Amino acid sequence: MAAQSALGTHLARWWFTMGLVGVFLLAFGVRLGAVVRGAGLHGLGNYDDGVHFAAALGLVNGLLPYRDFLLLHPPGVAIVLATFAALSWLIGEPDAVAVARLSWMLLGGVNAVLCGLVLRPVNRIAGLVAALCYALALGAVYVEHTMLLEAPATTVLLAALVVTRLLGGGDGIRVQHYVVAGLLLGFSPLLKMWGIVPLLVVVVTIWLRRGRRPGLITLGTAAATCAAVCLPFFVAAPAQMWQMVVVAQLGRRRVRESPAERLTDVLGLRGWAPDRTQWSGLLAVVVVLLTVCVVLCLVRAELRVIAALLLTHGALAMTTPMWFLHYAGLTAAPIALAVGGALTVRLGWCGQLQRRSAARFLSAALIGLAMVSMLALAYPLREHTLGGKKFPAAELAPTAGQLAGCVATDWPMALLQLNLLQRQIDRDCRFVVDLGGYSYYLTDSAYHDQMRRKNEDWQVLALAYYRSADAVLPVRFSVKSGFSEETARTVKSWPVIVKAGRYAIRQPLPQGLR
Repeated sequence: MAAQSALGTHLARWWFTMGLVGVFLLAFGVRLGAVVRGAGLHGLGNYDDGVHFAAALGLVNGLLPYRDFLLLHPPGVAIVLATFAALSWLIGEPDAVAVARLSWMLLGGVNAVLCGLVLRPVNRIAGLVAALCYALALGAVYVEHTMLLEAPATTVLLAALVVTRLLGGGDGIRVQHYVVAGLLLGFSPLLKMWGIVPLLVVVVTIWLRRGRRPGLITLGTAAATCAAVCLPFFVAAPAQMWQMVVVAQLGRRRVRESPAERLTDVLGLRGWAPDRTQWSGLLAVVVVLLTVCVVLCLVRAELRVIAALLLTHGALAMTTPMWFLHYAGLTAAPIALAVGGALTVRLGWCGQLQRRSAARFLSAALIGLAMVSMLALAYPLREHTLGGKKFPAAELAPTAGQLAGCVATDWPMALLQLNLLQRQIDRDCRFVVDLGGYSYYLTDSAYHDQMRRKNEDWQVLALAYYRSADAVLPVRFSVKSGFSEETARTVKSWPVIVKAGRYAIRQPLPQGLR
């Protein structure tokens, strides 16, 4: 009997491991496939990824964020990408970017596996369902197709839950486990200010379930980690760092969007919603089902941390002043865990039935329904494309590589794909990784609450930056996006040095000349 029990346990572990391997490969394949169908590994990306990689390249060259260039986030992403930035010295900037993007896709697979491991102490099957849910979540796919903040932020949260086995018993969990969890959670606010929220949720849960001492150890280690990493940057430029990371973020202009639009993105229903601004029957059904999942997670004490994470992350997503699709990446893991947690509760109820055949049938039906529902909701991913727009680097590079002096751009990924950003640093050019971000940084401007095209101070700053260079490669801003009619007309009047498709490198002229 004991031998049969040991064999059953071994087989269960083997199937669970093989299931996680399959989910890992699926997650990586979904993310890679969307990029290959889109702009490819050398595409222009979504703007933020170029900002992050450029900041990392500046950092490995001795340029500090906040002191030497504008960065509207904590320094964590520049530190994480520093290795890839240094790799560009060996293989070139375009290929280093491609390696970083592939690594983020692999991280997506890791995050899916971690979702399964978080739920393993309570139910292996529910863990596999949660892992599959995360692997196919649109928000997760989006933030893990290129170098965005939300992917590593999810990793440190899930890893902390796994290390502390927070959904299971505390047996075997020692001080060093809480120290490691603190180190991981301390890095969460270093990536994004929102990271303070999951840090507090996990610390409070540890305190309530494991006692005050483990909670304080985790909190103290997290605070020490965050302070130790931030301190050098803060000492170098205290006022600038505070203004960029805190004031500029909290003072962002609020954009009016319907709750339906945000919920559609958070729940991964963009492919099913022709009009994201309006409520649909599908959206209402999914919201109700997710609410049921949260309620079920509240039934069991060990699952309440999942409900807390989903409610707090959901509140952040629904109340943040501005909305971008990558914000949905922060809610993807809590949603997946909530689905798995709810399934755990329902399977537990089925197991209490006296008729074993009925229990097995209902359990199989619940598992099958959950998996079929997730696959159906993820069906639009088969044609989903990511990676931004394709960029004609091969056509522009020969001329761009021979240009003397500095090249300014409003999209740093363009210079990275031309293998020019390191040369900009070597030539001591003005280092700007986020031209658009200055519109948030100029909080004292009389036009701070206006759109960029109406923000006259930002228009002056943008033109001054362009004119500080010997050549300009506009990508992002035009009269349709960001520039006023006067600014766009001025830039368009400058002589074209080389052009490929819609992208032109121009020679800026002094003010007063056309």
